[in-house]
Amino acid sequence: MNSTKIKVNNIDINYYKVGNGPQKLLIFPGTLGQATDFTPITENLDLDKYTIYIWDPPGYGSSRPPDRDFSPGFLYRDADYAIALMEALGVDRYSMLGWCNGGCTALIAASRAADRVDKLVVWSCNAYVTGRDLESYEKTRDANSWPDQWRQPQFEMYGERYVSDTWGRWIDAFRTILDECGGDVCKGALSRINAPTLVLHGLHDALVAVEHAVYLHENIKNSTLEIFPDGRHIIHFMFPEKFNSVLDNFLTSIHVPTHVRESSDNIMSVQSA
Repeated sequence: MNSTKIKVNNIDINYYKVGNGPQKLLIFPGTLGQATDFTPITENLDLDKYTIYIWDPPGYGSSRPPDRDFSPGFLYRDADYAIALMEALGVDRYSMLGWCNGGCTALIAASRAADRVDKLVVWSCNAYVTGRDLESYEKTRDANSWPDQWRQPQFEMYGERYVSDTWGRWIDAFRTILDECGGDVCKGALSRINAPTLVLHGLHDALVAVEHAVYLHENIKNSTLEIFPDGRHIIHFMFPEKFNSVLDNFLTSIHVPTHVRESSDNIMSVQSA
């Protein structure tokens, strides 16, 4: 996977490009994200059908310096960088995919570039934060307590100190959103999203409760909600074949299904009016 840097709003933004297909996809990573977080997608989608861009927001991956800035409005700034990146690359129409905090950013970006976004897919993300959510976040504050398969790649990419400091500041930033903004992460963006939207979520996600996926579906017009009954926060890793099948079907469909169903392969689906 080749990476390239391009100047965007006075910051060298790093991005990866995979495939040469006519459909363009921009992937938004989560907190302390990196391109390898999306290997289940890049290694399974048809790269003759899709061109995939994975970008590193400022302070993540190889878009450093600067260090990560979590001052108020950080997700909105990320959204503007993402839109500006695609402009700099000369890509006029594209779909957006966002995981976890990257899903929040993708929601905002889709609302701000509604005339350029073909489709939107988000999973394991939220438009608001609650006290119960913060309790879940706090349980993860000590990065050394993370499972080996997640801790080690992060430490290798960033170093233990940067991971621990940045993750702690991310939790603090969401506590500020709860305390000073009533928990509103990006609720106002939802009504301005015009693109057909697919919301995916694991029923047993310990970091982002499934209520958040239901809220997104109820507040984004022309949206579909797919629940993985056995899924946790990393559904694209847990169920790569099914995840990519649902993703590919959605991205290539002309008309999104309008019925409510529970599929034979244990994915529950509901489509908005």
